[in-house]
Amino acid sequence: MVAQLKYLSDAALAQLKGAVISNVARYKADGFLEFADDPGWNIGLGVEYDEGLLGTLDRSTPRTVAAIDLANSRIVGKALANLSPTLANEERIWVRLSHIEAFDYTRERWIGQAGDEAVPKLVEAHFFASGQTKIRDDHALSRLWWNYQIARTCNPDDPDEALSLILKTADIRSNFVERIWMTSRRNIASAVLGLMKSEPWVTDAEKNFRIFMKSLNRLGGGIVFEVLDTNEINLFLKDCLSHARTLA
Repeated sequence: MVAQLKYLSDAALAQLKGAVISNVARYKADGFLEFADDPGWNIGLGVEYDEGLLGTLDRSTPRTVAAIDLANSRIVGKALANLSPTLANEERIWVRLSHIEAFDYTRERWIGQAGDEAVPKLVEAHFFASGQTKIRDDHALSRLWWNYQIARTCNPDDPDEALSLILKTADIRSNFVERIWMTSRRNIASAVLGLMKSEPWVTDAEKNFRIFMKSLNRLGGGIVFEVLDTNEINLFLKDCLSHARTLA
């Protein structure tokens, strides 16, 4: 079911942020649906999304973060496929989604049975997204969108496979996704994913991946990857792998 994405006005966003403590009961129960059509909450973005698909988000409590994020990243990435990276850095879009269209998911996934005293901090972390880092790593929906976007950028032919590699564990995700310098360089990022697939040692243990990434940082300082061809990058990564294994 296709629908139009909406976003909040600056005034509505500021009001919400200033009322987190007084709204604890709302966050733990029925939410903010009554405000969905208010002018400050209902500004059209001119971008279509798959409302039905977004509604299939898995709300269950995960045994591991990576396990549940894999399926949900695919859902959010595909449901909001028309959203551009520029718009995806707009907090007001994500705040609307987490308070209205995906409120039930966000509440159950990130608040659950938390006590009243813990709710404000959880709300600030996962219902709001002030700044690129929080949008990429913390907000309930935007972090999932960015997972899929990065996977799609690194491997447009098979983003699902790339996503599975990136989200094998939460630690691998943080070491890969949070390195903006690398994921903004598609050639090196794609090559790292290829190595993760072809060399099981790299992701067999979280410590292996951390060591590998440290080796990449150490050996890659000063290298202009944009001027290297695929074979040169792959040879460089093999050197990084050999170096990492000596440190493991």
